[in-house]
Amino acid sequence: MNLATFIETNLEQILEKWETSPRQGKHPSAANNISIRRDDAGELLRAIARDLRARRQSGRRHGGEKRDRNEARADIQEAADKHGAGRARLGFTLDQMVAEFPLLRSSVIGLWLSEAPAMTADDVDDLVRFNESVDLALCQSVSEFVGRINRSRELFLGILGHDLRDPLSAIVMSADLLADLPPGEERREIAGRVHKIGTRMQQMIADLLDFTRTRFGGGMPIERQSVDLREVVQSAADEIKTSHPGRDVHVEASGDLQGSWDPRRIGQALANLLGNAVQHGPEETSVDVRARGDDVEVSLAVHNEGPPIPPERHAEIFDPLSAATEGGRHVKRDPNHLGLGLYIAREIVKSHHGKIDVESSADRGTTFTIHLPREGGDRA
Repeated sequence: MNLATFIETNLEQILEKWETSPRQGKHPSAANNISIRRDDAGELLRAIARDLRARRQSGRRHGGEKRDRNEARADIQEAADKHGAGRARLGFTLDQMVAEFPLLRSSVIGLWLSEAPAMTADDVDDLVRFNESVDLALCQSVSEFVGRINRSRELFLGILGHDLRDPLSAIVMSADLLADLPPGEERREIAGRVHKIGTRMQQMIADLLDFTRTRFGGGMPIERQSVDLREVVQSAADEIKTSHPGRDVHVEASGDLQGSWDPRRIGQALANLLGNAVQHGPEETSVDVRARGDDVEVSLAVHNEGPPIPPERHAEIFDPLSAATEGGRHVKRDPNHLGLGLYIAREIVKSHHGKIDVESSADRGTTFTIHLPREGGDRA
């Protein structure tokens, strides 16, 4: 069986071997997006198989072979572009993305050689051309991946500069006013405004430091202690109601919510989810928080009404460098924050060995759920 036919006939077996290889690295969202990753890899292999077939046929007939080869190579480049863009959206590093190609190569060649009774000259030619096609796909995928990441970073830095410029200008102007005002009520009001703006900037910088720490592999630092998450949930809800007095926030708690977690960090993650719910839900609707505890875990769910999040975006919304671009579409953004809320929430939960999942539909609204394992004997 020639290599092109083998790939097309045994595609699922190849993908399964690639997916389960012990050399697969740890990916930020692999468990929730394996179908996306398999689809991209499968599309790439089908394009390579078409190129192999076109190359074989070009040696047996005249006329049209150059066009067929060009179309096949264009298919490889298109599939590689999709692969690179997809890995950027999923939050892969360049190393993690590149590592998929030698695994894909070895999965195909290993299975094919194990079933081939003997190598013919045509088979050797197929093997050489297969490696050329994989190298072409790798170069194209890297180019698309790096281009996407660079554009996202430039946009993110632009957002950072824009969002810090306005509060800094307000502080400078307020300081000028304070210098000219005598002590009194007006001066106290301006001082209070400066304090509020400074606190907002302080939170932006803290988010940026958390983002940088986790992006460079430092992880989110946590300090576990015995805590009742009822109090943490209620405090986060009260905070969001204070900052958004017109919004209704409903809290429901049940079960055992005591355990060993970092209350400040869990409160931060929950506040970020609540802020996201308030930002994207219609003003006339409520935001619902549901906390439930059982013997295995505590779950904290935040629900809001509003437009659904498309399934293909469920992974990328947690990555600010991907979410910021959103395919060039307008994104509703809160100018008081850098758009790091969901990312930081996910990293906090990961530091507690938990996970966040999202469910979203037009009829049921959007729900983000934090799952916190009890850590065995760490129960309070």
